[in-house]
Amino acid sequence: MAGNTEYKNKFISENYDRIFLTVPKGTKALIEERAKREGLSVNGYITSLLEKEMGISRKSQKDNKKEMEIFLF
Repeated sequence: MAGNTEYKNKFISENYDRIFLTVPKGTKALIEERAKREGLSVNGYITSLLEKEMGISRKSQKDNKKEMEIFLF
């Protein structure tokens, strides 16, 4: 099992960035409720909101990186 966890951690570190989000007390519960209503995880819900707001899609990581560079500069 340890090998499986190591593999997943390596895959995640190579393919994803992490953002640690701090919100006011009570906000987490509201986000969890909304995510559940939408049929998404909290991460999936927040990611979908950011994608909509920023106008990016879940295309390949390379395409998203190009879009982010255009957005940021």
